[in-house]
Amino acid sequence: MNIPKNELLESLKLGYIEYKDSVNSGSTAEDLAHVKGYCVTLEQILSAYGGVTTEEMMKIKQPIIGKVSLRRGKKKNHNVDYDVPTIFRKQFD
Repeated sequence: MNIPKNELLESLKLGYIEYKDSVNSGSTAEDLAHVKGYCVTLEQILSAYGGVTTEEMMKIKQPIIGKVSLRRGKKKNHNVDYDVPTIFRKQFD
């Protein structure tokens, strides 16, 4: 399947607009996660296969939603002993 890069970039722009509109309308976290996932997937496809740089995508993104990260947050749990196998850690939670 061949999709022109410009069409994917336009889809990404529309995704950013949908995210902004969803935030402004008070959409649920699940709805926001869906839109965020869509945008991140397009970003990854454009980066990996379209030769689009992060800077090019930021030129589209920043005027619409600023520097908001659409990536998943990383959980930080400093009290976890990663030397203990997961199956045993889960028993103590």
